[in-house]
Amino acid sequence: MEQAELQSSIALSSDDLAPRRARAFVRTKVTEWGLDALADRVLLIVSELVTNARRHGRTKPEGLFEEITLTISVRNGFVSIELEDNSVQLPVPRNGPIEALDGRGLRLVAAEADAWTSRLNPDGTGKRVLVFLRWPPAPLPV
Repeated sequence: MEQAELQSSIALSSDDLAPRRARAFVRTKVTEWGLDALADRVLLIVSELVTNARRHGRTKPEGLFEEITLTISVRNGFVSIELEDNSVQLPVPRNGPIEALDGRGLRLVAAEADAWTSRLNPDGTGKRVLVFLRWPPAPLPV
């Protein structure tokens, strides 16, 4: 398996501060790696994925420790964002009214990403959501 040119991970407690900590981590990496042109897209995607994992990825009773693992990497012309939690429920975009207060997170991810997918861990311990963005970004059509 080919090694990533750049890669960094963080383990987050699945609590109300997880999205904020994830954004701070990613903001630092995006800046260090010179990916400023993708910063807004990456931060939005990470915020949505971590919020979804916090809300829907919980499988243990309240009060027991759960962890979300976030990995960002740059390899072969792509920035990848990988989020792992311990739920075996794969994410599914929802259709709902435009005025709904929630339920649009995966639609935002799909709109910002060049591609995304999810898969169950082979050992049955949870799932991974993977998001890919081209780097450098493809030029906009004229």
